[in-house]
Amino acid sequence: MLGRIVTFALIATLAATTASAQRRDFRRERAALAREEKEERRRLREERLEDRTPVDYGSNILRLSPITAMDIGVGFGLSYERIFGKDQMVGLVLPVHLMLENRNGYDPFNNYYGSDDRYHPYFYFTPGLKIYPFGQRRVTYAVGPSAMIGVGGGQEWRYNAATGIDEWVDVQKLRIGLLVNNYVNFQITKGFNLGLEGGLGVRYIDRESYDRPIYGRTTYSNGINITGQFSLTLGYRF
Repeated sequence: MLGRIVTFALIATLAATTASAQRRDFRRERAALAREEKEERRRLREERLEDRTPVDYGSNILRLSPITAMDIGVGFGLSYERIFGKDQMVGLVLPVHLMLENRNGYDPFNNYYGSDDRYHPYFYFTPGLKIYPFGQRRVTYAVGPSAMIGVGGGQEWRYNAATGIDEWVDVQKLRIGLLVNNYVNFQITKGFNLGLEGGLGVRYIDRESYDRPIYGRTTYSNGINITGQFSLTLGYRF
């Protein structure tokens, strides 16, 4: 009887040891399989990255804007952009625009607008920072702030409260503000691209000044106003 009990205990101990060993082996196999799967996923990811066409676009872009619209009028411009870093995710852009404000030749004495339209020229400089959150691709998106500095003007009629009449004076305007721009760039070839740019912002300084007969120079501010811009661009990248 004692012999049977001992034999049964040995068999039970052996079975428990075997089951425990099998469980350990199963955990080892499962961990090994998980490691192999992880390594395989990493290898496939690296192969996809190696097969991807590398970004070799130039870091310099010269752009012509045949159409630019701002609150002052419509015009055209040129810009230069320098893109920094290996990943090309940050750029500095320096645009200059010539804007034309369409003003009819109003004659206050006869109370009508003359037939000869007058276009007052304005020069705008809007340096900005561009952030490319997805890097450089065939279709690239960027966003960033831009300063806005505009100067210009021309001859306009201004009412003189002291004399009660309108006077023909040379008006000079200064506009300073800040824009937040969005950019979409289509890289047609390695060197040629098309772009759309649009932004909204605020003019913090909108000042006019002109000389009046007898009373000298007059300066006044139009206050803080909303401003914006839109441009279509053609670019050469190198």
